[in-house]
Amino acid sequence: MSDREYTPALFNDAPSKTAEATSSFEEINECQYISKNLGDSGQKETMTCDCPEEWDEEAARNLACGEDSNCINRLTSVECNNRTCACGKDCQNQRFQKRQYAPVKVIQTEKKGYGLVAEHDIPEHLFVYEYTGEVIDEAAFRQRMIDYDRRLLRHFYFMMLTKDAFIDATEKGSLARFCNHSCSPNAYVDKWVVGDKLRMGIFAKRTIATGEEITFDYNVDRYGAQLQPCYCESPNCLGWMGGKTQTDAALLLPDGISEALGVTRQQEKAWLKQNKLTRANQQSPDAVVNEEFVRSLTVAPLVDSDVTKAMSALMKVEEHSIVAKLIERLFITDDPKTNALIVKLHGYKTLSKVLKEHGATDDDLTFKVLLVLKRWPSMTRNKIELSQIEAEVNTIYKELKHPETKELAAGLIEEWSKLEMAYRIPKNNENGNNEVKRSMSPLFGRNPRSELPAQPIAADESGVNLNDDEELPEGWQKALDTNTNTVYYYHTGLGISKWEKPTMAIPKGPKVSTPKAPKAPSKQKKNERPRPQKRQDEKDLTRLQEQRLQQMKEEQFKEVREKEKLLQELIIQSQKDVEEKKRLAEKLKQERIEKHKERKRKREAAAAHSKSKSSNPVEQVSPEVAWTKTLAKYIPNMIKKHEAEIGHENIKGCARELVKIIAAKEARKQDGKPPRELDNAKLAKLKAFSNSFMEKFLDKYRSKRVKHNGGEQ
Repeated sequence: MSDREYTPALFNDAPSKTAEATSSFEEINECQYISKNLGDSGQKETMTCDCPEEWDEEAARNLACGEDSNCINRLTSVECNNRTCACGKDCQNQRFQKRQYAPVKVIQTEKKGYGLVAEHDIPEHLFVYEYTGEVIDEAAFRQRMIDYDRRLLRHFYFMMLTKDAFIDATEKGSLARFCNHSCSPNAYVDKWVVGDKLRMGIFAKRTIATGEEITFDYNVDRYGAQLQPCYCESPNCLGWMGGKTQTDAALLLPDGISEALGVTRQQEKAWLKQNKLTRANQQSPDAVVNEEFVRSLTVAPLVDSDVTKAMSALMKVEEHSIVAKLIERLFITDDPKTNALIVKLHGYKTLSKVLKEHGATDDDLTFKVLLVLKRWPSMTRNKIELSQIEAEVNTIYKELKHPETKELAAGLIEEWSKLEMAYRIPKNNENGNNEVKRSMSPLFGRNPRSELPAQPIAADESGVNLNDDEELPEGWQKALDTNTNTVYYYHTGLGISKWEKPTMAIPKGPKVSTPKAPKAPSKQKKNERPRPQKRQDEKDLTRLQEQRLQQMKEEQFKEVREKEKLLQELIIQSQKDVEEKKRLAEKLKQERIEKHKERKRKREAAAAHSKSKSSNPVEQVSPEVAWTKTLAKYIPNMIKKHEAEIGHENIKGCARELVKIIAAKEARKQDGKPPRELDNAKLAKLKAFSNSFMEKFLDKYRSKRVKHNGGEQ
C-alpha cells in the first residue's frame, strides 16, 4: 500500500492532555543558548526583501510577504525584520517572531506516550510549531546523551541545529517536543534564519486533517541515545527509529537538499540498494548524509524554478560535499536571466558565506565561486558592500598560492573598486547609530509604501535619469532606491520621504498678464511697482506651504500616538493573560497537592487497618512461597553477568523463571521451611543449574538474533 492510499487514524474524541504534559518540563517561547555564538546563521548583515507594503484596511494588517508572494526572504527561508526591511511593519513573513502556531493539542497515545494532534485542518507547508529548547555544543550533547541513558529516560528530544549545535528539549522546550516519529510523516523540519540565529520549525508536508497526529521522520532530523522500536504502523514502517545509526533511512537526504541537488528519493534509494555492500568502507563513521552518493551525482544547470531551492539550501547546509555540488550547479548555469535571479536571491551574501566557511580548504570550489562572481553583471557597488564579499576575496588573494585563483581574485577586486555607490536609504545599525559611512542619501527613513503604483523609471546609460524636468513642490527632491529600482521623494527640511510623487501644497495662481507698454523711461518706473507684490505672494506661498507641512507632521505624530496607545493596550492584555495563566497553574498545583494528601490519608488508613489485624493468627505460608523468597536473594546475582548481552528485561525474566522452577522442585523434596541462609554445597548446585539454564536460553537468543540480522534488507 502506498502512502497516498494509507488513511491515517484520527483522534478527534481523544481528551486533551496538554496541561498534564506541560507539567513534566519547562515551557519556553524561544531557545536558550549556553553560549551566545551557538546557532549563529553565519550572516554578518540582516537580509532584506524588496516587497512593497500591502495594507488591508478591513483586516487592519500588512499582507506583504505572504505565502503566494515572491518575497526573496521567504523564498530563501529568511524571516523579515521590522527594523530593516522595506515591506512595512508586521508583514506575513514573521511567523517565528510572532509565534503564529497551528492549533494543536497533546493527547495520550496507546504505545508512544504523548502525541501532538491538529485541532483544525492544517494546509500544506503551513508553519506548525517552533522546536525550542536549550542550544548546546557537541561536548554537552554527548554528555547529556550518556546522562539521560543512565537515568533510563524513555524518550529523547535532541535535534541537530548545526554541525556543532544541538537543541535539547528534554527539560525545557515547547509542544513541538511531543511530535512522534513516523516512517510516512505528514510534517517536516526546516531551519530558518531569524535575525542572526538559525531557528528550527515544523511544517506541514501535506494537508493534515483535524484530529490527525502530527509526525516527522526522526531518522532524518532527530537524535536519541539508543535504537528504539517504531510504533507508527504505516505501511512502509522500518520497525526502528532513533540512534545515530548508519541505516538507509538515517542517511537519506532531507527533502529540501535533494530538491536543491535535483535528485529524487527514488534515485537515492536505488543507489543505496546497489551499493549496500561497498558503501560501508567509503562512508565516514560520523556522516549524516550519503557522502559517496552526493559525490557520485552528475548535476544539471539551474533553471529559474530551481534557484529558490538551491539558494535556500546553500545558505543553511554545512556538509562540504553538498556545498560543492550546489556550487557546481551555479558554475555550469550560463543563462543570464537565471544568474540575475540568483543575484537577487541574496547571491552575493550567500557566496560570501561559502567562501568564509569553505574557501580555505577547497581550492577547486573557491576557483568556481570566483568564476561565478566574475560572470555576474556588475551594476553598483551596493551589493558588494552589503554582502562584505570583497573582504573574503581579499583574504583569498593574500593567503592562497594558486596563481590562477590569485589572478582571478585580483581582477574581481579591481573591477569592484571601479563601481560607484548608488543612492540608497540608510538603515539603523545594531547599535542604534544612524550614521552611514560614505552615504550620499538623506539621513531619514521612508514612510511605508502606499498602494499606488510605483513611478516608472527613465533609464539612460548609467541606469536611471534623475535630472529630468519633473516639477516638484518647494523643498522636495527625488532619488533612486536600488533595492527596488524605484524612484522615491524626500524633503530635506522635514526629514520625511514617500514613494508617491508629492503634490503642490497650493496652486501658485494664474499668471497675471501685464499689457506691454512703450519703452519710455517714465513708463518703466511705473511697471516696477508690482515687484513688491510678487515678493509678498512668494512669502504667502512659503507660509502656506509651511502650514501644510506642519499639518503633515501633526498627522504623523497623531498616528504614532495611536500606535503607542494600541501597543499599551496589547501589553495590558498580555499581562492579564499571564496572570490568568499563573492562576490556572496555581489551581492545578493545589489540586495535585489535595490529591497527594488524599492518597496519603488512604495509605495511613490502610496501614492502621492492617495493624489492627496483626493480632489475628498469621496464615500459614506454603513451602513453595518460602523457597521463592529465599531463592530470590541468590538467583539474580548468579546470572547478572549476562545482562550486557541480553538486556535488563531478559535477565529479570530468566531470574523469575529459574526461581519458579527450583522452588517447585525443593518444595516437593522436603517438608518445612527452607533455611534462611543456604550453605556452600547448596549454592554450588544452584549455580550449576542456573548456568545450564542460561546456556540453553543464550543458544536460542543468539540464533534468533542471527536469523533476524540476516533477514534485513
